[in-house]
Amino acid sequence: MMKGVFHLAIAGTIFAASATSALADEGSSLTATTGIDYSSGDYGTGVDTNILVVPMSLRYKTGNIRLTATLPWLRINGSSAIVGGGSGGIIIDPNAPRSTRSGLGDLTIGAAYMIPEEQLGFNLDLSARVKVPTASRSKALGTGKVDVTTSAEISKTFGALTPFVNVGYRMPGDPDGFELHNAWTASGGMSVAAGKSVIIASYDYRESTSGLARDSHELFGAFSTPFARKLTFTLYGTAGLSEGAPDYGVGSMVSIKF
Repeated sequence: MMKGVFHLAIAGTIFAASATSALADEGSSLTATTGIDYSSGDYGTGVDTNILVVPMSLRYKTGNIRLTATLPWLRINGSSAIVGGGSGGIIIDPNAPRSTRSGLGDLTIGAAYMIPEEQLGFNLDLSARVKVPTASRSKALGTGKVDVTTSAEISKTFGALTPFVNVGYRMPGDPDGFELHNAWTASGGMSVAAGKSVIIASYDYRESTSGLARDSHELFGAFSTPFARKLTFTLYGTAGLSEGAPDYGVGSMVSIKF
């Protein structure tokens, strides 16, 4: 399965960078996000695969609690060995043909609880996500099974700098004909506040959920800035460091806060 349909590195690092300011606002808010994500690589199959994702996401925050729901539209052009809609690792069938398929992906529902720095001496973000199999299994847009992911993120602010570390554990459901195993994810990096804007850089690791696929190692960078009172624009890119990762990826997102 591919990396999450709504770029996991973006989600983790943006939340880490904004943890302090988010916790300072104890009111409730609803944020809608959409954008576009494009990545390309052969993932060790020898066939380049291009993946286009248009995410549609809602995030509700009240106090220290955050609830999210994401449903993407996917277009995958390349090896049928690559199944979209998951988050970490890929499934490879050496005999899979090349194909182009598109449609809605899997629905992901998440919940998180943030503990502010003044309580522990650092920010702690605990989260869990459930992938509901709404994507077409016949089109290889999803596995047709439920996945559960838990994660913990620690960050601490030093003036304009906020280093962070995130560790996650994914428990995928086994699709018909495949046996997947639980897998670790990890990310470490730093955000830099530049006025109201944020610059983020990180290294992201994802253990493969399949014995037929390689682990993923990536570098990630993002720039996020408000361009209106309730609008935020984010531009990001990735560079793959292993066969289990795309060669490169680029994307942008627009968030509207209600």
